[in-house]
Amino acid sequence: MGLIRETHQSKTLERARDAVEWRCKRTKGEAMSTSSTATNDRVDALVQTFTVTAKGEVITFTSTLSDAQVLQILRGLRSSFAQDLARKFNSLSEKQYAWAHKLAVDNTQPQKVDNTQPSQFEALFNAFEAAKAKGAKRLTLRFSGINVKPNRDLTALWVTSQTEKEEGNYGLQPKYLGKVTRSALDSRLSDDVKEVILSASSDPLTAAIRYGKVSGQCSCCGRELTDPQSIERGIGPICATKFGW
Repeated sequence: MGLIRETHQSKTLERARDAVEWRCKRTKGEAMSTSSTATNDRVDALVQTFTVTAKGEVITFTSTLSDAQVLQILRGLRSSFAQDLARKFNSLSEKQYAWAHKLAVDNTQPQKVDNTQPSQFEALFNAFEAAKAKGAKRLTLRFSGINVKPNRDLTALWVTSQTEKEEGNYGLQPKYLGKVTRSALDSRLSDDVKEVILSASSDPLTAAIRYGKVSGQCSCCGRELTDPQSIERGIGPICATKFGW
């Protein structure tokens, strides 16, 4: 009887030790796994390695972010996926936990620069700065298939789709595609979207006029162009003045 009790205790201690090692092992060329049922006890401030699959591509990455940091970053992201992960953070599955770290890591590292020059997007930022200085509200420029609007401190431009929607905090909203900084394009943006942004960045006024003539709507305010002169020009005179054109 004593032997059985000793064997049982030994196995219990072994299982407990294995569980701790499984959850807390530091990365040494092997993937880090994380319990899906004990998210409140997940390890903070360790180098963790995760593997996720995106569009058929297996991506392995490391994260040094703590759970608190990941949650804070997720809450600041616009995508419905990130918001959903934030709401369920204390009960995420292993795969969801890996994706939570992936989104957080992607949004704390500098985005890849796609053959751009440091000043290539300045004209686009300058247009928004001019409009903001003149008191314009709800700043948005519409180009072919996308909407572009600045964040509050004009350090980045958010890019959303004109045709695709996603569930947000207040119902359906334009799908978030990525962002543009003063020196870089978000690597998440598709090649078609990058081409539109690069074209608009080189000459925002020409891109806005092109959009107005093709769509019949003002690139700046989104309203239908009805005045003959505005239709001819492809942009409303008030909006053009606000954006410094």
